[in-house]
Amino acid sequence: MCNHFKIMNRSKNGVLTFCNHSKLFQLIYNNLCFELYEWELEALKEYIEQLDISYWEKQLKNWNQQRKIPISVGKKHFIILVNQEEVDELLSLLGLEKQKVKLLSYQEIEFQFIEN
Repeated sequence: MCNHFKIMNRSKNGVLTFCNHSKLFQLIYNNLCFELYEWELEALKEYIEQLDISYWEKQLKNWNQQRKIPISVGKKHFIILVNQEEVDELLSLLGLEKQKVKLLSYQEIEFQFIEN
């Protein structure tokens, strides 16, 4: 582990740091830790940015797991499963997208209006 790191970005569940000594980026997200060179970080950014979230959610709609979006890491037999919110947070952490506040429509608000 590098003691000369600079925090590049931080989110609720993760942090992205850079070590000027080893020239490695360290992405810590939940209980996962990745040490990546710049070209590997760029490849990861592109991969996550190109995920077809709606496709995976449709394909696995009947699956009983909450996380339905696969992120292949390294070898083909190692896959991380995430949900939409985690993808948004990863994109924000990697600096690709600012986290957007989703506004609710009136149909999504469960409220019983009672006139007095």
